[in-house]
Amino acid sequence: MKSYPITILALLSLFLFSCGTSYKILKPKKEDSFKLSDYTTFGFFDIEAQGDTISENFEKRISTIKKAISENLQTRGLDEARDPALKINIATSVKEETQTRQTDFRTEGLPRYMGQRRYSWKSEEVPVGKYREGTLVIDLVDAANNKMVWQGGVEGIIPEKSQNFDQDINKAIADIITSIP
Repeated sequence: MKSYPITILALLSLFLFSCGTSYKILKPKKEDSFKLSDYTTFGFFDIEAQGDTISENFEKRISTIKKAISENLQTRGLDEARDPALKINIATSVKEETQTRQTDFRTEGLPRYMGQRRYSWKSEEVPVGKYREGTLVIDLVDAANNKMVWQGGVEGIIPEKSQNFDQDINKAIADIITSIP
């Protein structure tokens, strides 16, 4: 009778951990003397992108990222300004990756007959799907001396069809901004 509550607790904790975020926070880098509370204003560097790899949603998604950063920094007491004390650089990278699996003679069948009593079988990488992996890095630069004082970011797999892009990016950026000292 006493094992039921333990089993239920174990299943509940497994469920909660499996519903976690689909990204991981990158280890931040910072200057020793940096404190966000030393700054009162922030602004963004101009984002330059070019080439045929830019998607049609690029501008919309960058504005969503900027809005999320602005909201989170404003909750930390900073104001957006034209001549900021802290400048923000946004770097994004998206790569298409191929998911593969290793073949196995136990599941792929017996070795093939090659003639002259030579049977051969070799393990191969077989593609099974494609996915996109993305990285978002935020650099905080002291505008007075043009020196980077903090860098942090997230990386993870980007869902193929994300209806909740705004919510997902807001959560990821909130996690980044809360890690700033």
